[in-house]
Amino acid sequence: MMAGAIPQTSMAGAILLLGLMVAAPRGQEPPAKKQRVPVLAELFTSEGCSSCPAADDLLRRLIEEQPVEGVEVIALSQHVDYWDRLGWKDPFSSSEFTRRQEEYGRAMRREPIYTPQLVIDGRMQAIGSEWSDVQRSLVDASRAPRAAVSVTAETRPSPAAAAIAVVVRDLPAAAAKGDVDVFVAVVEDGLTTEVLRGENARKQLRHSAVTRSLTKIGTLGKTETAGEFSQAVPLDRSWRPEHLRAIAFLQDSRSRHVLGAGTARIR
Repeated sequence: MMAGAIPQTSMAGAILLLGLMVAAPRGQEPPAKKQRVPVLAELFTSEGCSSCPAADDLLRRLIEEQPVEGVEVIALSQHVDYWDRLGWKDPFSSSEFTRRQEEYGRAMRREPIYTPQLVIDGRMQAIGSEWSDVQRSLVDASRAPRAAVSVTAETRPSPAAAAIAVVVRDLPAAAAKGDVDVFVAVVEDGLTTEVLRGENARKQLRHSAVTRSLTKIGTLGKTETAGEFSQAVPLDRSWRPEHLRAIAFLQDSRSRHVLGAGTARIR
């Protein structure tokens, strides 16, 4: 072989590589990611329940990591008050959230109620710490028809409030069995509690999407498929503005099914 000559095998490989480079399309965009479907996940929890911290941690992971392909998890953590008499009063608990969980129990025929219970789009439920069941329920719920919901929220200094505007489009006409209520929630992330008594005594608990307020701001009639709604929602001065988000969702007044949801930071 002459000095500097390319071996036949190497020459063939070079020709094949050149052919592949020529054949490959130029400027081809990578395939677009599948758009995520917003699904509302409502965790009914309590600081007095020893099974709840694992569910609180899973909810935080769902919010921060969004690990379910094709699903945008929009979460509400609602602390019930029926654990408060058992040694520790949860500072975030409310009888309002207990009543809401009871309504789901009747609608789903899943009584008695329990913690930690995760209700997904008002359609199905799972133990809030059971990852496989939660994942499957989120995917199943995402297949149901729903409206597009967009949210904007801005703070007003005096009195302290969030001006929340909600736009609803394309509500499927056959999706609702009754009127559709429009709700807005204010949630706070990054909360921690040092629990002193009860089943979680001597533990530091971390919480995300703690529901600070839940307000009905309007209704769509059974034949309406779109609408615009707005309301100023009071903000307590103890809530940290940089950790607040607004969540809007549509709920069938009869079936309790959630027919659309959206979220935005409160600016």
